Amino acid sequence: MQSISKLFITYTLALTSLLFSFSVCAQEAAMGKYLPTAAHPAPAFPFLTGANKQQADTAWQFYQKNMGDPMKHWAHDQVHATGQGTIFYPFSGPDFVTVSQLYPSAERYVMVAMQMAGEPASMANMSATRVQNFQSKFLREWMKFSRLGFFRTDDLNEDLRDKYAQIGVTTILITFALYSGYDVTEVYPIALDPNTNQFVKSEGPWKSVRLMLSKAGKPVTLDYVSLNLSDSFLGQDEPMRNWLNRETHHPVLIKAASHLLQESYFSILRDQLVANATMVVQDETGLNYSYLSQIGKVDLYGGFLYPHELFNRKKQESLALAYKESKTVKPLPFAFSYNKTTERRSVQVVRRMGSN
Repeated sequence: MQSISKLFITYTLALTSLLFSFSVCAQEAAMGKYLPTAAHPAPAFPFLTGANKQQADTAWQFYQKNMGDPMKHWAHDQVHATGQGTIFYPFSGPDFVTVSQLYPSAERYVMVAMQMAGEPASMANMSATRVQNFQSKFLREWMKFSRLGFFRTDDLNEDLRDKYAQIGVTTILITFALYSGYDVTEVYPIALDPNTNQFVKSEGPWKSVRLMLSKAGKPVTLDYVSLNLSDSFLGQDEPMRNWLNRETHHPVLIKAASHLLQESYFSILRDQLVANATMVVQDETGLNYSYLSQIGKVDLYGGFLYPHELFNRKKQESLALAYKESKTVKPLPFAFSYNKTTERRSVQVVRRMGSN
């Protein structure tokens, strides 16, 4: 019996090791490639090495288990966005992972936030001390995201100011794309062309950026536009206002947006979204429910009583009333934004009548 037990233990350990090897191989296979060339078809991950990369992998697995995978399954069943056009994500920060999981079939993602994109980090041009500082700080931010599911604006601004460990939005976008299985084939700055009212490749500063991606042979474009979305800026910039008006004629994601669209000084973008968006997936920090419901019938998920303690408790009182009175609220199997507890995390989905 003892020899049989030893044999069973040996077999179990061998099987566990084999399964672990398969798992590691699968994870490595799923990782995208950064600027692959004929000479280097499978370049190493560009921002973390050694134990730092291993910790980042573990943090990514934690995020996927607790938020990413449940979100993808939920989106397949509840959002079921099959369109392959453009997705618009205002107040996005560098959060490419969420929009690509909720709208996985898109051919183009347009993300807008205040922070400048910045050049992608290059450890080859850093001193040994700076490489160490950069990797340590990047790993801390990455692990923080794995727990929160969003980036804090203050952290993003501080990262850009830190000249010794400057990270930048572009670096985070690239990382999300690679971990999500996209090959990153090109990265370059973009600017608005006043003649075509389109963002095009630019030789200027890295304020806004374009990532050309590829996944399973399908090309995907990711545009990150650094833009002040308040009325005070948009009211004086007609070309940018017209560009925004065009981009809002697409499905939209709004997440962790600090309730800004509920303020009177974000009325230009708010009115464009209400008039144009074919679909909106948002948390409670997006459009006020009284405006959201003008687009179409709103499906409610999770629960909502009042905003996170960081914000005015009276925000979204109409949404709280809708949750209280609705008989068709559906569960939300993952934490999505600021509120993490089951009874307070919420998502709203609305489709415009006649839109897919």
